[in-house]
Amino acid sequence: MTTQHGGLLSFGIFAALWTAASALRIIIDALNRAYGVPDGRPCWHVWGLALLFTLGLPLLLLGAMGLLVFGPQLGGWMAAQIGLGGLFQGLWNMLRWLVILGLLIVALAPVYAWAPDVAHAWRWITPGAVFAILAMLLTSLGFSYYVTNVGSYDATYGSIGAVMVLLTWMCLTGLFLFVGGEINAAIAHASPEGKAPREKA
Repeated sequence: MTTQHGGLLSFGIFAALWTAASALRIIIDALNRAYGVPDGRPCWHVWGLALLFTLGLPLLLLGAMGLLVFGPQLGGWMAAQIGLGGLFQGLWNMLRWLVILGLLIVALAPVYAWAPDVAHAWRWITPGAVFAILAMLLTSLGFSYYVTNVGSYDATYGSIGAVMVLLTWMCLTGLFLFVGGEINAAIAHASPEGKAPREKA
């Protein structure tokens, strides 16, 4: 308790990365299943993708949702620091939506492009990404309103209430990510320019 253990901290970081990468590996497997293809890539390639998504995806998603929930307070604080008042806050409220959409697009486009083991054209915007982004935004707004105006997590569960809200939001985000992949796969299979189920090329 009183002695620092650097090795224990290193093991904890490694275990956290391994667990998170395993969860992202499940997303890769689920998107392959949506396209109906087995993953024929080398193991190091798949785990490298999972690690890349592990490091980038949560930061971008949490950054976007943080701007969505706490954006007005951040804009008010910056306006007070800079001294521009209401003009800056109005511009910030419009700009933050562009930043949120940009972060979500940058987060989801590589997942839908690289995670499934199929050959398809790179697109920043796909129908599945549009669905996932809109669903995440609506869910986050709903959570923000509920927690602020209706819920009483702190009174009932104490500080663990925030963890419960975060885990519920992450569960729904994963669901929307899967549904977006299913939408992309269904459109690819139905389109004349697309591919048949279980076809990679």
